[in-house]
Amino acid sequence: MKCLLFFFLMTVLSTSLHVPVATAAASIAKTIVVNPSGTGDFRSVQEAVNSVPDYNNQWIKIHLASGVYRFDRHCCSCAKHAGACSREGAQKTSIEWGDYASDSRGHDTASCGTFTSYASNIVVAGITFKNTYDGYSHTKQAVAALIAGDKSSLYSCGFVGYQDTLADLFGRHYFKGCYIQGVTDFIFGLGQSIYEVSTRTCRDSIRVHGSP
Repeated sequence: MKCLLFFFLMTVLSTSLHVPVATAAASIAKTIVVNPSGTGDFRSVQEAVNSVPDYNNQWIKIHLASGVYRFDRHCCSCAKHAGACSREGAQKTSIEWGDYASDSRGHDTASCGTFTSYASNIVVAGITFKNTYDGYSHTKQAVAALIAGDKSSLYSCGFVGYQDTLADLFGRHYFKGCYIQGVTDFIFGLGQSIYEVSTRTCRDSIRVHGSP
């Protein structure tokens, strides 16, 4: 059960950092609210993602109500551009699952992620992605998030795991105001990324300072 691609399409790109940025002229064509209580447009993120048409070229925001989202498969083609955020913030809104490499369902490092994005020009804001696999007893690759699209920006998000927490796989990415936690190779990949980090780091976490 994966969380695949469901964040902002940014039509205006930064010329200096080559990452998506918001501007006053940007407008959201539609906002979709996800709330498991039934008070929103959809109860699950998957339903909201499926409602966005392929080859969409407008800003569509999917707002997640606060809470923990589990047992929810979120799939989207690389041609489908939509966005999601949480105004309540990453401490109150999380997407969690516990797949890991070589588990009983045959996952590997690339396919075990709780969240995976291959789309370009996205912005992720205010959500925590967590892989709940307990790696202390048997260390396995258990990815919380895999980012492989170009020009992706992530603000005030959390990435929590043990081994291989954040797969900064390919493309140019920008991380600001995020929290990244893990122990073994917890940030890895071939991404050409900018992390706004402080000099204060420790064995198992990095806090990326700033705010969007």
